[in-house]
Amino acid sequence: MEEILREIVKAERLAEERIEAAKVEAKKIIQNAREEAKKLEEEILKKAEEEGKRIIESKKAEGEQEAKKIREEGEKEIEELKVKAEEKFETAVSECLRIIRGV
Repeated sequence: MEEILREIVKAERLAEERIEAAKVEAKKIIQNAREEAKKLEEEILKKAEEEGKRIIESKKAEGEQEAKKIREEGEKEIEELKVKAEEKFETAVSECLRIIRGV
């Protein structure tokens, strides 16, 4: 009977050791999972940031091209207005001279 009790105590001790070992192993697994999750999160954030920068640069280049196009169109219109103004000025001067001369 005493031998049976010793075996039961021994079995309980072994079970407790296995439980403790399992707890330690579970903590390691959880810690590894947290570290992997953190790395994954950092990678995702880095990729998102890089993609965001790429999109910003792309849109910036598009904006610069659009601004250049608008500026060129505006400069062309200003030049056309300038030419028309000069023509009208010359016409007005000619008309004034004609009136002054009485022709």
